Amino acid sequence: MRPSLARHVLCLAAVLAAFAGAARAQAVPEFQKILETYSTALDTNDVETLVGLYGPGGVFMGEGAKAAIGQDALRAAYKAIFATLKVGLRFSLQEAEQSGDLGWARALSTGTVKVLATGAETQESFNLLVVFRREGGVWKIRNYLFASDRTAPGEVPK
Repeated sequence: MRPSLARHVLCLAAVLAAFAGAARAQAVPEFQKILETYSTALDTNDVETLVGLYGPGGVFMGEGAKAAIGQDALRAAYKAIFATLKVGLRFSLQEAEQSGDLGWARALSTGTVKVLATGAETQESFNLLVVFRREGGVWKIRNYLFASDRTAPGEVPK
């Protein structure tokens, strides 16, 4: 992970941890259901379901890519992913908290990623930090950040 991205992730996690002091676990099943829907949509290249999981100002931040902000940018980002990759990931919720209309979850995703142009398929795993906001009584993804949990060749794990 790039040092600047790592700093942003740590800052976001610290803010969320401080904010969630009086957090309740009642949203955890809803967060897991959203991640399961996300997984199914990835499996089926369902761009509209993915975009629908986000609120209007939703942000998707993938490793090594610019942030996709808002519905149109999200739609374009997922279309670009599906034009080059076949993704099959399962999500495992590690921890989650909720306070008021905001919540967050840390999860792991594992599975396969296939490069369509070459047919090369690899086993992958990612760390996720997802911020949720309840809008109109429905939980939506506000920010979705993922990064590989593997170190680059020659890099020393930290």
